[in-house]
Amino acid sequence: MSSFNHSDTVLPDVTTEHSTAQLPVIDSVGMQGIAIPLHVLGKRGERLASQATVDVTVSLDHPNAKGIHMSRLYNLLQRYLSNQDLHKSALVSLMNALIESQDGLSNNAQLNLHFDLTVSRPALISRMSGYQSYPTSLCIRRSPERYEAQLKLRVPYSSTCPCSASLSRKALSEVFVQQFEGTGLSVEEMGAWLASKQASIATAHAQRSFADITLDLSDNEIPDFIGIIDLIENALGTPLQTAVKREDEHAFAKRNAENLMFVEDSVRRLHEALSTYYQATYFRVKVEHQESLHAHDAIAELSGPVHR
Repeated sequence: MSSFNHSDTVLPDVTTEHSTAQLPVIDSVGMQGIAIPLHVLGKRGERLASQATVDVTVSLDHPNAKGIHMSRLYNLLQRYLSNQDLHKSALVSLMNALIESQDGLSNNAQLNLHFDLTVSRPALISRMSGYQSYPTSLCIRRSPERYEAQLKLRVPYSSTCPCSASLSRKALSEVFVQQFEGTGLSVEEMGAWLASKQASIATAHAQRSFADITLDLSDNEIPDFIGIIDLIENALGTPLQTAVKREDEHAFAKRNAENLMFVEDSVRRLHEALSTYYQATYFRVKVEHQESLHAHDAIAELSGPVHR
């Protein structure tokens, strides 16, 4: 009676078969949405993200190859990224390994890392603080000629319509004149009325808004995530708040009044902030104001090179 040993069995691999026909080159083939435990760190070593989803692809350049070695891509992700701190050296090694793993079938590789940066943000006035989440993608491309890295980041903020604010001031002015013209109202009486519910004649409409930033990174290093978020939020002036007290909400209302913005204003502010940003060579900005007046949203886009 003979025994059968599974370890001695050679299983077929149809991906090694070559076609006799000339097949078209495939620009990108691989997998998307792979879950990876990955440590994304800030400049001070603080952990900003602990997991990511990954898209990984290579080109299929061999004219007679039936397919790529897809499982090798998955295994390389586990080796270089799983439970590791995100570093440029690991990414460079991974991109080279992705191409080499295909045994001459591929000349190009692409890696997209998607994660939410969880960042502690202080309140405007009080000692309160909380965590804000920023959806982020780091996109890496490797070709025979170059290694390229691109950052995509979404930053939420508040925007108050300048036109609506102007109309609200006009409505308040009209009611004030009608009610107090010729009465000799004192400054104290005027202040008391303006602080009362009677002065709530009209309010400017504001909306939650989003800035989608894309940066072509200059040195391909892991970017300064917190520095970029700070730059964007400072340029806009009205970042969304987390934990607040009454004094913080009061300060936020004043911030909105001091930073009235159409989408054109928002995108121009970001253009000024990013056009000299040291870690990028090119930037793209899209802003979206999710209207509370209309059933549709307002958007604006702007892009350009970074000047040094």
